[in-house]
Amino acid sequence: MKKMKLFLLSLFTSFLIGQVSIESTPKSFFEQSTINIDLKRLPEFDIQAFLEEDERNYSEIKPYRFANSIDVDYNMLNSGTWTILEDGSKIWQLIIHSPQAYSLNLIYDHFNIPIGAEFFVYSPDKEMILGAFTDYNHKPHGGFSTAPIKGEMIILEYNEPSNPEFTGNISVSSVAHDYRNMFFNERGYGDSGSCNNNVACSVGDEWTDEIRSVAMILTSGGSRICTGTLVNNTRQDLTPYFLTANHCLGGNNSWIFMFNYESPTCNNQNGPTSMTVSGSSLLANNSSSDFALLQLNENPPESYNVHYAGWDASGDLPLTPVGIHHPSGDIKKISFDYNNASNSGNYWDVDSWDDGTTEPGSSGSPLFDGNSHRIIGQLYGGVASCTNFGYDTYGKVSTSWNLGMNNYLDPDNTGQNFVDGMDAIDLPDPLATLDIQNLNFELENGQNSSTSIVISNNGEAESVLIYNMEITPFSIPGGQSDAAGYWWTDSDLDNSLDTEWVDISADALPISFPNNDQSGEPIQMGFEFPFYGQNYSELIVNANGWIGFGDDNNAWQNTDIPNLSAPRPAIFPFWDDLNPINDNCNDECSGIVYYASYTDKFIVWFNDVSHWVGSNYPGTSYDFQTILYSDGRIEIHYNTITGDFSPTIGIQNASGTIAQKIMYEETIVSSGWVSSDKSLNISQTPDWLGINTLGNYEQSGELNAGYSQNYNILVENDNLSGGEYGAFLNFNSNGGQAQSFSISLSSLENSGMTGDLNMDESLNVLDIVQLVNIILNGTNESYLMWAGDLNEDGNLNVLDIVQLVNLILN
Repeated sequence: MKKMKLFLLSLFTSFLIGQVSIESTPKSFFEQSTINIDLKRLPEFDIQAFLEEDERNYSEIKPYRFANSIDVDYNMLNSGTWTILEDGSKIWQLIIHSPQAYSLNLIYDHFNIPIGAEFFVYSPDKEMILGAFTDYNHKPHGGFSTAPIKGEMIILEYNEPSNPEFTGNISVSSVAHDYRNMFFNERGYGDSGSCNNNVACSVGDEWTDEIRSVAMILTSGGSRICTGTLVNNTRQDLTPYFLTANHCLGGNNSWIFMFNYESPTCNNQNGPTSMTVSGSSLLANNSSSDFALLQLNENPPESYNVHYAGWDASGDLPLTPVGIHHPSGDIKKISFDYNNASNSGNYWDVDSWDDGTTEPGSSGSPLFDGNSHRIIGQLYGGVASCTNFGYDTYGKVSTSWNLGMNNYLDPDNTGQNFVDGMDAIDLPDPLATLDIQNLNFELENGQNSSTSIVISNNGEAESVLIYNMEITPFSIPGGQSDAAGYWWTDSDLDNSLDTEWVDISADALPISFPNNDQSGEPIQMGFEFPFYGQNYSELIVNANGWIGFGDDNNAWQNTDIPNLSAPRPAIFPFWDDLNPINDNCNDECSGIVYYASYTDKFIVWFNDVSHWVGSNYPGTSYDFQTILYSDGRIEIHYNTITGDFSPTIGIQNASGTIAQKIMYEETIVSSGWVSSDKSLNISQTPDWLGINTLGNYEQSGELNAGYSQNYNILVENDNLSGGEYGAFLNFNSNGGQAQSFSISLSSLENSGMTGDLNMDESLNVLDIVQLVNIILNGTNESYLMWAGDLNEDGNLNVLDIVQLVNLILN
C-alpha cells in the first residue's frame, strides 16, 4: 500500500503546540468559583539586550533563541491554590505572569501524578489549552516540560481524584519567557536562505518516507537549535531512537521534538507546530564523530505518521548525498549534492551542495546515501550557505557505531551493518475520483450558470480521503494568495506561461529621473488599471525599480513587504538600489528606463540598468520589463540578470498592510528566485465564479471510503466586457496526484432587445411598468440595467421611460 502523504495532514492541523496527551477538560471550567488563585509575577528583564546578543550569536552560527529561561521554584506545597470539591476530589491552580511575554512555556523538575489525575496548562481566555497530561507522561528522570501558551500569563491546573494512591508532585523549575514571538517569530519560519528547497517540492518526491523521520529540536529555554532523526533498529520494534549531534546536547531531558513542521506545498507556507513529543534520555554520545543517540520519552502518536529511517554503518563511500533539515529553525528543507561525498577521517564531507544548502539549525540533521536512502552521518558543521558554496561536514555512522551506537541499534549483536527504514503505521489507501461536468461557459451579460463536481473516495476500506480544492488564476500558483486575493506564478513552476519579451523599441519613450532615487513625472496609462480595489489612470516609475500609484518614495534601501515605510500602493518588479541614467549621474550610472502605452497594456522597460556600486555589486546589469494589462493582470519578464543583487519583488496595497511577496533579500546574493530568462505573472482571483456561492474560492473536507460529496461551480456574467475569461480549479488530496482543471467563460454581447425588460420579445406597456418599478425600487440584475438604459448614460431614470414610450409608439 502507499502511505498517506504527510504534507496533506499538515493542511488540516491546528496551530496549537502540545505533548502527548488525552482529550479532557479542566474541572474548574464546570465550577462556579470566585476564589482568588495564587499569582506569581516574574521580574522584568532587559529584552533589548537579549535581542542584541541574539544577533551576535546568529552571526557566529550559534543556536537561535526566542525565549529567556527564568529559574523559579513553584510547587504544590509553596505555591498555588487548592480547592476541595463536594465529591472529595481536589483542584490545584497557579497563575504565572511574566510581563511583555509573547508566550510562556514551563519546565518541571518533578512531575509524578497518580492514575486518574489530570494536569492542564492554559491561557486565561481559554483559547489555548494543553492537556490533559496524566500518569502516562511521567518521565524516568522525573522531569517534564509543556509547550508555549500564547500571552504573558499562564494558568496551571491539577485535578486529583478522591482517594488517590498517592498525592501528586508537580514542581516548576523554570519559565521560558518568549520575547521574540515564537508564534510569529523574527527568525524561524521564512528565515532560511532562498536557495533552500521545501520538502514538498518535486525534488523531494522520492524522499517522502525519509522526510517523515526528521524533526526539529527545541530546547526548554525556547531555542530552535538543531535537527535530528528517528532511526530504526535491527529488531524493528519501533523503539523511538533519535539521532542528532553531540554538540547540540544540553537539557535534552526536556527538549521538545517537533515533527512534520513543513510547508504543505512547494512554496513557503508556515507548517503545523502541533505534532511534538516532550523529553528524551541520552543513550550514547561521542565527540569523535559528534553523534548523540537519544530515546524519546514517548512514541510519536500514530496520527503523526512518522517514519523510522534506515542507516548504514559499513563506511562505504556514499553516493550523491542528500540532507533533510530545519535551517534557521525554518520549515523542513531538502538539499542535494550530485557528486559523491569525500572521506575525511571520522567525517564525511559534502564539498559543495548543488541544490540547497544548510544553515544554523541544521546541526544534527541526517545525511542520506542518495542510492540506498540510508543515513550515513549527522551534520557537525561547515561553511555552506546560499551565498557561499562551501563544504559541510557530517560525523560518520560507521565511526559512531563502535562508540556506543551499536548497543542500541543492534541490541542483539546480529552483526548487521545496515537496516532499511520502516513506517510506524500502514494506513489504508484512499483514492480520489472526480466526476466533473462541463467547465466551459458562454454567457451574455446578466446570465449565470453552474456545473457540478462530485468527489468520491473509492479507496480501501476504512481509508479517509483528505482533500482541498481552490479556485485560482493559475494552474500552478506560487504559494498562497494575499488577503486581497492576488496570486503569482512563474515560468519555472508553469512552463506553459507566456514568456515572450514584448519589443517596445519602436514606441519607447525614455523616462527622466531627477536623481537615482526619485521618480519621473506622472505618466498617463491610457486606461483605468484596477489594483487592490482602486482604479488608477496614471502612475510613477521610480529609478529604484518600482512602479507606484501614490506619492514618490526616495528610500534607496529596499525592505520586506508589507511595510508602511515602503512605497505604496506599488508594484516591485525589482526594488533595489538601482542606478539608471538620471539628471545627476555619477560615473557608474548606466541603462535607460523606457515606457510605452497601448490600448490594452502599459509597459515599463528597465534596459540594462546597473546597481549602485560603492564597494559591492561590481559589473551588474539588469534588463527587465513590467506589463500592466487593462484587466489588472501583471507580467514581469526578466531578460538578463547579471551580477549580484538584493531586491524586493512583489506588490503592496495603499495602506501597506497587504502584500504579495515573491522575493526579499536582506543581504547581497548571486543567485535566488530571480534569474535571467524568467517570467512572473501576478493576478487576482476572478470575481465571476465560486464554489457553491459566488466569491467562495476554497473548499476542503474529508470522506470515508465509499462516500461522495457534491459541489457546484457557479459562474455569473455581471457586466463583464465581451471576451474570454479563464481560471483554474486546483484539487489536492492524499488519494492521488494533484489535478488542475481549466474553467473558461466567453462573455457574449446581449442578444435581447433594448427596452424588452420582461424578455417577451416585444416592446409594450408591460415593459414600461417594469421599468418604472425598477427606477423606484432599484435592481442589481445586469440584464435589466442593460435593457432599461435606453439612452446609454449608465443610469435608469425618467429619460429612459420617455425613450421607451417613443419606441413603442414609433
